[in-house]
Amino acid sequence: MHTVDLCKKDMCCGCGACSSICPKKAITMKQDTFGFIYPHIEQEKCIDCGMCKKICSFQKIYNIERKNDKKICFAAFNKDSKELSLSSSGGVFSAIAGSFLKKGGVVCGASMKLENGEASVNHILIYSTDELFKLQGSKYVQSNMWKCIGKIKEELKNGKKVLFTGTPCQVDSIKTIFKNYVRSQLFTIDVICHGVPNQDFFNSYLKDFQDKNKIKLTKFDFRNKKYKWGLDGLAVGSDDSEIKITTIESSYYRYFIYGEIYRTSCYQCPYACLERVGDLTIGDYWGVEQYDSKLLDVNGGAFTRDKGVSCVLENTSAGNMLLKEYGTNLHLEPVKIENVIKINTQLREPAKHSEKRKKIFDLYAKYGYSGVENMFQRRRRYEIFKASVKKLIPKPLFMYLKKIKNK
Repeated sequence: MHTVDLCKKDMCCGCGACSSICPKKAITMKQDTFGFIYPHIEQEKCIDCGMCKKICSFQKIYNIERKNDKKICFAAFNKDSKELSLSSSGGVFSAIAGSFLKKGGVVCGASMKLENGEASVNHILIYSTDELFKLQGSKYVQSNMWKCIGKIKEELKNGKKVLFTGTPCQVDSIKTIFKNYVRSQLFTIDVICHGVPNQDFFNSYLKDFQDKNKIKLTKFDFRNKKYKWGLDGLAVGSDDSEIKITTIESSYYRYFIYGEIYRTSCYQCPYACLERVGDLTIGDYWGVEQYDSKLLDVNGGAFTRDKGVSCVLENTSAGNMLLKEYGTNLHLEPVKIENVIKINTQLREPAKHSEKRKKIFDLYAKYGYSGVENMFQRRRRYEIFKASVKKLIPKPLFMYLKKIKNK
């Protein structure tokens, strides 16, 4: 069997649409040296039909509606306190998805499952509100989407309405594959995406984490409301022991937040802009206390900052319908999009990385995740030492030394 790369790495988001559309099953999704998934063609099976190129949203003129320059934007939270507590942010997805399910629809989204301390992140279909928990919460790992494409096709052909949620590239891919069903049966929500690491890299981190902490994980939340609305997460062991996950102490989490471990295409993502592909766009309204403080309960508003505040962009007429028909359990307040994008920079430009990204993946390829972790811990020790020294220096002297350094 002789395989060739279908495209360059910076032009592939790993959605798997090409693999699902190939009539000869000649395209398989395979990991590269660093764990990222890319399509490969078995030349012996290929008939040069060109379907893989035609279906690729990432390499064509994007299905982005450009006619609505003035975005309708809301701050939002789920009025169901239980659903809100289980959500990473303001619980917008669970409110809309729950109502969609109750009215006979099918919902598709990313689910993370932990077995034997190893995570698998896949898009799955759910059919009742009892399953909604499977799709809730943040997953800062790329999900395998192509596994559910056949099931979506089956539901649409059976006349079901389907609500699909995912990263913008995944949403655009699904809309391209099922273009004849868009807004008649297929409705979409894209998330404000920073970028995606891969599952192999994440599982290597989990193994290192478990070995270091002598714990067997049964649950891993990237963000948990136990620590209020923010970025702190929670790891739970088989003996019910809990470990707090923070961006300061977790190598994976910190490198994710700083944009060092995404796939190559994320750094030139065409979807990192205000022209969205989903009927709705959802994310965190970071900075609400600074830019729309009047909304918060401490100032007489309806929102409680620590419980989570979402932002919602209404992008299409179908998005308007989703909010009106399925968003009755949401509290919505109009806000200026200019305020929302100040911290949500992915609404105006792709993520950036430093020279550290190459070091991280070179170490990973050579030594596994332990090499990445060792580099991170060396840097952490230096940061801690630097902070302790700073405390010992009198402030006037510190400011003088800083002034000299900057000259």
